[in-house]
Amino acid sequence: MKKILYITAFISFALFMAIAHFVYHGMEIFGEEYLLSNMSSFHFMEMFSVIGTEVVIGIASIALILYLWWVKKDFVGIITVVVLVAGSNVLNKTIKGLMERERPPFSHGEEGFSFPSGHAMVGLVFLLVIAYFITKEMSSIGVKITIFTLAIILSLLTGISRVVEQAHYPSDVAAGFLLGYSFFVLCIFLYEKRPQK
Repeated sequence: MKKILYITAFISFALFMAIAHFVYHGMEIFGEEYLLSNMSSFHFMEMFSVIGTEVVIGIASIALILYLWWVKKDFVGIITVVVLVAGSNVLNKTIKGLMERERPPFSHGEEGFSFPSGHAMVGLVFLLVIAYFITKEMSSIGVKITIFTLAIILSLLTGISRVVEQAHYPSDVAAGFLLGYSFFVLCIFLYEKRPQK
């Protein structure tokens, strides 16, 4: 099962690099303008954008850190959460600065560059890390699958909401998901391979 995660993480990173290549060289991505224009009518999805905000992610991450500290005494886990959440945010902003892709030409009130989407990337990492530590010691495979499925659905809705708000191109969101997933798998791999006492 873990081999599948590693393989999909590698494929995910390769796909991210492919999209980044297209974006960096200003190449047209098929169907992107159509999706950007036509998804703006799904206004009800804009509510999911709040999941990817710094306030929500910050408060929930602090709660998870306190749980790992007081209940589990998992100090390596705390470092892993910080690296995953804060690290993905720093990585996202660094790549945005390198790519310098302007946001879609609509009145969305957003500042900064567009590629990749921080809501998609950091939001996915944040939701997956919560699902991981919640299910870490659960024995029921069904419950684990349910929790991870819910995390993925919420992250998808969060990312899509950014296209609906016309704050990001679909490729920004797709790239955010792809890189976020790869980064999550890498960090969890290192966490699980740590020397045991």
